[in-house]
Amino acid sequence: MPASGLLPARWIRGHGLGNSEYMAYRLNSRETFAAAIKAAAQAEVTAAATASGELPEPEAVHELRKHCKKMRALLRLIRGGHEALYRRENAHYRTLARRLAANRDMVSVCDAYAAIATPQDFPRIHTFIAARSGRRDRAALAQAAESLRRGAGRIPDWPLADLRWRQGKRGFFRAYERAHKLKARAIPRGAAGALHEYRKRTKDHWYHCRLLQERYPSLAGRCAPLEALSQMLGDWRDLHLLCELLAAEREIPPGELVPLLEIAGQRGATLYRGIQRLSADLFPVGKTALPLTRGHK
Repeated sequence: MPASGLLPARWIRGHGLGNSEYMAYRLNSRETFAAAIKAAAQAEVTAAATASGELPEPEAVHELRKHCKKMRALLRLIRGGHEALYRRENAHYRTLARRLAANRDMVSVCDAYAAIATPQDFPRIHTFIAARSGRRDRAALAQAAESLRRGAGRIPDWPLADLRWRQGKRGFFRAYERAHKLKARAIPRGAAGALHEYRKRTKDHWYHCRLLQERYPSLAGRCAPLEALSQMLGDWRDLHLLCELLAAEREIPPGELVPLLEIAGQRGATLYRGIQRLSADLFPVGKTALPLTRGHK
């Protein structure tokens, strides 16, 4: 089904969804905040639908999950004052993404292995991972496409008439403070669960900087380092998933498992040092607020 089939024609014409300005995940500061939010939401659903219909399955799953995360970050920006809307729509896109989680986790494991070894280095491990990665839940992708259609139909009627840009600013600061607090807990511990939560909140902050950088150009300089930090945290988690999976598999010979886990440990330590460095720069101790400077249009 073409992506445009998800959207009312009046929305496509009226909000320029084919325009790269919206597909770039950036709120148009020349519009009201409500209109900009709805247009960005529709653009995300359109992009997700296009991915589900046009890309090979592994890439489609990755793109769908990514767009669900971006939708949820957008919703967190407007949560204050719109709690009922947030809870309903956040649950919708969280459920959609979770249906695809198993498919995506095995792709992540494959990527983590490919980053540290070749198929020839550890043939038994490679065969084991390849066999696992071939198991797909194809029905989940079809269910996700149907969920996207339902979600898209609700966006034009989101009750946002009272939404103002200052509410988005408050949502931005709430998310920044949450990421800052999680950094303070996750980095010293280095525990997988804490780092995973920190990664999610870091991504929210990165997405909010992208959404608001046209209105507040001072945020533009944070986008690239936040993306790098999110990528490092994601690579660290993928490596952790790989090690967990292999350590629990009794049929893998120690002659392959032990040296691979040593290589993974070295790679993980390098990633962790990068995470520490970028985290210190982006979320400095004692600095729980950011200056937001309005742009001049």
